[in-house]
Amino acid sequence: MLGYKNRKIYLNINELILFAALCVAGLSVNAAEDVPLIGGESDISEQLTSYQQQIEDLEYEFGPYHSSLIEPLQSMIDLLNERQDYEQVAQLQNRQLQVMRTELGFEHPDLIPLLQSIMATQLALGNWEEISDQLDHIRHLQASIDEENAELLLDAIQDQIDWLYSRISVDDRREQVRNFFKIRDFYEEIEDIVEATYGEESPEAAPWLYKVAYNEYHLVQFLNAPRGLGSETIDRLVRREGTFGLDRSNRSSFRSTSFFGNSSVTPVVDKGRPIGDAYMRDGYSVINKIQDGLEETADLEAQAMIKIYRADFQLLADRGRAIRGYREARDMLLEAGIAEEDVRWFFGRPMVIPAQKLHLKFADALAERRQGIEALAPLSDGGTHLGVFTAWSEALESTPMPVNEDPFWQIDHDFIYADVSFSVNSRGKASSVDVLATVPDELETKRSIGRSVRDIHFRPAIIDNKARRVKDVRMRYRFVDE
Repeated sequence: MLGYKNRKIYLNINELILFAALCVAGLSVNAAEDVPLIGGESDISEQLTSYQQQIEDLEYEFGPYHSSLIEPLQSMIDLLNERQDYEQVAQLQNRQLQVMRTELGFEHPDLIPLLQSIMATQLALGNWEEISDQLDHIRHLQASIDEENAELLLDAIQDQIDWLYSRISVDDRREQVRNFFKIRDFYEEIEDIVEATYGEESPEAAPWLYKVAYNEYHLVQFLNAPRGLGSETIDRLVRREGTFGLDRSNRSSFRSTSFFGNSSVTPVVDKGRPIGDAYMRDGYSVINKIQDGLEETADLEAQAMIKIYRADFQLLADRGRAIRGYREARDMLLEAGIAEEDVRWFFGRPMVIPAQKLHLKFADALAERRQGIEALAPLSDGGTHLGVFTAWSEALESTPMPVNEDPFWQIDHDFIYADVSFSVNSRGKASSVDVLATVPDELETKRSIGRSVRDIHFRPAIIDNKARRVKDVRMRYRFVDE
């Protein structure tokens, strides 16, 4: 177990380091089960002494930076990983890096697996800033190795974003805001690269631009967060972008100390609207760009899917009830040949919005949704199951924690959870929240859980082409055990 700022974090360190070490050694991940078991402590000490002598002999014969040193250094690293002596591992990996740079140069693709291995070690040591530095190094290498391959660069930037996403769930308030605005800077870079490479309305740009729109949703969630996170976000946003995005006409003002803690800025909003809702409308505009690009294609299914996401952002940005968009998407999916039973199931239950990932294939969106629901449905009888909702942090109780598909960025937390029942009306608003069960049983936050669930944004159920109220909706609401 690794402690970070008095919070409990469980990391799959050994698996990550083994994965990275195999990459450095040029082995496939599937070959991991063929790696021989290392012996006891005395055997490890003897082997380490033997490899150290081998390194000294090679240094004497060939010099301190010869490529022949890489293999015995890696053997020592494997042994020290078995001991979990990550300080020594880090020193040897730095030596490996020096050797490989001397042999290959500073901008060679073979450096990347070693840098990934170094990140795994730094993760074990809790040196989080060092991981950020290595990710920046990898990004520089990707850009230098193949300047024409925009996807490599975009993927490298996305790795930096995913790492910062993971950190937000465990960082203190100031670091959460600092890292969020780093993410925002990265998405601005992504938007510029995508538009320069593909054009802002090309189908290739769609998945990346959707992430940009999703970041606008995150910004509004941060701006309206309690426990001081909102005030920190407002201050940094104003210093970074000015007050333009916070200005609204016909507004009523309030002091941020009432809800968010101390802030040097007094936010102003339209009555009944969240702070910074103009940014949500910016996200809606980005979705419109994606839709304009897909309308130029012959892909009816993709056009239908983007209508769903557009309607979600329309609902979030308060640009109407969005029911027309959902109806049109449903009809287009049926016209594209999607089975009516699947379409009915997909639209017939509420869904947390906005979706984190853009799916332009209906089957992908359907599979993702069913997978989350089917994992939980047997745990409770009756009702309409929505699966698991994981709150991002203590202050972002109604914002889903981003899901990272790469296991490197997945931090295993201790979770507290509650099984809840509630209703979702025709505008996607939750009400009548009932806490059915909690783990642990003596959980004393039932009232705050109800409030958090009511603030989650849902897509309403569309039944018989009408938005309908659905009662007895079931969901597992969970949050990190602080």
